[in-house]
Amino acid sequence: MPQTASNHPRNLSNNEANKITRESICTALLELLKTKDFKDISVSELVRRAGVSRQSFYRNYKTKEDIVLEIEKTIGTRLIEKMNDPSYINNPKKWFIEFFSVVRENTVAVTLLQKSDLFITIFERVPSYIESHLGTTNHEIHYSIVASIAAAHAIAREWFRNGMKENEAEMAELCMNFSRATYNKVRNNQENTSVN
Repeated sequence: MPQTASNHPRNLSNNEANKITRESICTALLELLKTKDFKDISVSELVRRAGVSRQSFYRNYKTKEDIVLEIEKTIGTRLIEKMNDPSYINNPKKWFIEFFSVVRENTVAVTLLQKSDLFITIFERVPSYIESHLGTTNHEIHYSIVASIAAAHAIAREWFRNGMKENEAEMAELCMNFSRATYNKVRNNQENTSVN
């Protein structure tokens, strides 16, 4: 980010300065991961690449692993937020297309998450989020949602490992094949609940 009078460190609040520092560190880590393994990247190398001090690093993170968690949270939050949009809630295929687009756009970050076994944590939050939007559910719907999301995770992981050759719409349709029955159960449950 180029420095202007408004974003010069002396003119930023602590929160704004910390946010810029965290973004710089995340970006530096992702850049370094293009040529090195995570375990081989030192904090010194990371702060040098990010253009921040060690003190700034430790003010924001305890370990390098904390950066990975923040990257996971950022990607996961973007996907979860899409579920607030009614057009995504009423059209799960659209959400799956968005999901595969986010994976493609964040290849280096997703590679890191895969290596850290954190890619699955994005999916682990989705069922409870879906259920919180649905209101009334039952155990059959709960487990159907969990199974559908697990299938989507397996499909996404394999697609990513195989070089993401298929387009996002094709992958979304595959996920919908596993999710359509769940989606229909949810719709029927909602209709029955509103009738009663």
